Amino acid sequence: MAHFIRSGHGPEDGLLLHCMLADARSLDGLSAKLAGSMRMLSMDLPGHGQSEDWDKTRDYAEMARDMAVGLLERPVHIVGHSYGAYLALRIAVDHPELVRSLTLIEPVFFAAAKQGDPAGFKAYERSSRAFMGAIAVGDLVSAARAFTGDWGDGKPWESLKPDAMDYITSRMPLVAASSKSITRDNGDVLARLGDIDVPCLLLEGAQSPPIVSSILDGLEQSLPNTTRDTIAEAGHMSALTHPIDVAALVGAFVDDQPRSSDIS
Repeated sequence: MAHFIRSGHGPEDGLLLHCMLADARSLDGLSAKLAGSMRMLSMDLPGHGQSEDWDKTRDYAEMARDMAVGLLERPVHIVGHSYGAYLALRIAVDHPELVRSLTLIEPVFFAAAKQGDPAGFKAYERSSRAFMGAIAVGDLVSAARAFTGDWGDGKPWESLKPDAMDYITSRMPLVAASSKSITRDNGDVLARLGDIDVPCLLLEGAQSPPIVSSILDGLEQSLPNTTRDTIAEAGHMSALTHPIDVAALVGAFVDDQPRSSDIS
């Protein structure tokens, strides 16, 4: 059971997928600026917001994909941020008939960087041990502090409100559950990137971790039809911290695509 929010009044249909440890409401700023371009569904990922919790008998990425696909009745423009951007790719390779275009904002598909930047990939693996190791021994507070330090919006952990701390801390096991898909590519996405024939917009923050550029390099080399841009003065959380800048690029990209009403 997937919880979702409807927004927008534009001529196209869209699906928004948020980052790990957030929820659909985290993209409210972005969706508000895209309202004239799309009618959107913003979905809570499994274990986030009001969606069903992760079924531990299932692969996390497969469950997230199936929940998203279950919401779609026709092809849509998918906008994904961070893990949501990986999920957008997963939907595109597994259900290409449901995708009109892809916008990948700071995709954390680390496996895409492995071949082109093996040193960067190994550096990410080393840095991730701080939170993955803490998750493994059940020290979720330390894991949350380390994870948000690497992939948050730059605010110190201690500056967060208690309810935000609790929300993030309790969901740290989902970070470990999702790692198989983004580091080991257990969904075999890399080998199928060349089959994605819809337009793709790749976005990164100018102040994001270097591995993000390496990921986009790998995707740009493999995806047949890409446009790439950078959000000045933004980091990994650009979809939340710079929604006006991100929306301007995404809206122009979507508006530049053929109207669904013109496609037979």
